[in-house]
Amino acid sequence: MQTAAEPIRVNYGCGDTRLDGYVGVDVRPCRGADHVLPAWDTSPFEPDSVSEILSRHMLEHLDPDDARRALRAWLGILKPGGLLRLVVPDLIFHSRQLLGEASSWSTDPTENFEHAIKSIYGWRHAEHGGDGEDAHRWGYTWRSLSTLLCKVGYTGLQRVSRGPDTEPWHLHVIARRPAEV
Repeated sequence: MQTAAEPIRVNYGCGDTRLDGYVGVDVRPCRGADHVLPAWDTSPFEPDSVSEILSRHMLEHLDPDDARRALRAWLGILKPGGLLRLVVPDLIFHSRQLLGEASSWSTDPTENFEHAIKSIYGWRHAEHGGDGEDAHRWGYTWRSLSTLLCKVGYTGLQRVSRGPDTEPWHLHVIARRPAEV
């Protein structure tokens, strides 16, 4: 856990992943979760108190209205200038992959087709019970996600092109809560 002097960083949709220095939040009880809450529930955090929110492969599991609701709620707990890091499947890449026009780590057309289908509809991992929480309820492109983030009130949007989660099948985006003037 963090001390009062340390920045608060939150991993929404953490699953079983426990990241050092992050408070884990997930809708299901799992090894990485410090709080079991829906994505839009920010009750453990004070307004303007969080330095960074990470959400890796979670937003696509929400209905569009719930995704908007979560992004608005997160904006309220981020400090002015606070960072939001999102990673979702890139719907354009997976559409091209489905059509056989792009491939991921495999040259096998069957594996590429399966990767595309799972990335569009959800992986539905058996270790998570393969329940409805594993289904993907929406897909994002750079244009649709950046438009959504701007409408909610985020600024400074960038697509991350180097480092972790920058393979062509990932849409890795950073945004910020506007700094108060």
